[in-house]
Amino acid sequence: MGPAVIRTSKKLFSWSNTIFLVLCLVVMYIIFHNVAQLKEIKVLFEKMDDRWIVLALAAQVITYFCTAGTYYLLLNKFKGTAQVKFGDLFKLSIVSMFINQVVPSGGIGGNGFLFNEVTKRGVTQKKAWFTIVMECISLYVALALLLIVLPLLYALAHHGLPRFFLAVVIFGFLLYGFLAWLMTILSTKETLQRMLKKVSRIQFLKHFIEGIVFSPQGTFDDHATAGPWGIFLKYKKASGALIALQLGVFFADALTLLALLQGLHIHTPFLVIVLGLILTFVAAAIPLSPGSLLLYESAMTFFYTSMGMPFQAALIVTLLYRVLSFWIPIVLGLGLYKHVQKEEL
Repeated sequence: MGPAVIRTSKKLFSWSNTIFLVLCLVVMYIIFHNVAQLKEIKVLFEKMDDRWIVLALAAQVITYFCTAGTYYLLLNKFKGTAQVKFGDLFKLSIVSMFINQVVPSGGIGGNGFLFNEVTKRGVTQKKAWFTIVMECISLYVALALLLIVLPLLYALAHHGLPRFFLAVVIFGFLLYGFLAWLMTILSTKETLQRMLKKVSRIQFLKHFIEGIVFSPQGTFDDHATAGPWGIFLKYKKASGALIALQLGVFFADALTLLALLQGLHIHTPFLVIVLGLILTFVAAAIPLSPGSLLLYESAMTFFYTSMGMPFQAALIVTLLYRVLSFWIPIVLGLGLYKHVQKEEL
């Protein structure tokens, strides 16, 4: 009886349960502070054609598939394979997004959760960290491409680009360039271990990174001679597929916005939709609040009104989009958080 009681107590007060409780409280706080807005959004959804709502929902599901596909590709198409099912990665991608939404940690919380879960499923720590590093690099490359192509197309179509838009584009290049440089630095074993030692002092993040010890051979194969960018260029087809999947996430989000606008009988050029979306990504990249609440909504509304969309239409479509891209992942992630975790042996 004694050992059974000890095991129950340990399970009840485990880090997993504690973090789950904290996440629940954060979600409740966010909901209570936005309950009036959610009621208004419910009325707006009821006025839309069901077919466009279904398309918007399907587009959001595509974002999860693309994210899971990114992880699956990294775990299986570079050196070695991992015995993690695509369905598990699909669920883990939702929970990772959920953690990043409710905890403004710059993606550390979500990536830490993903690292922990794939290593529990038999992935080596080298391979897990390789996955996180390369996922981030492919994301920054994809965003950089969008920041080059979309403003250029808009400038050609409208005989110029507003100065503020240009400033945001330049800031985006600097931000994603810095983040890519940072991930390159952190990909080395020595730098990473120093960073982990400092980050482990933060109680919430400590649970996600405790026990991480990399082998003397380096963070991943060929790192000593190639580094992450060398590997990225060496496996051109796989890296190209990674960028395509990252772009798939972006354009699925754009399709969500297009469906919502069509459902509201608002006809907006697709170029305006995608440019406003990438500029919003940049403006809301700094995690000042959970899910960049208020900042994200304000930025998207501003960019769309600056490109000619009526203010009320821009605000409505922004709020509807946030329900699908922010609120639904919170609900799904909270429900899946405990489900996807495996008991430690």
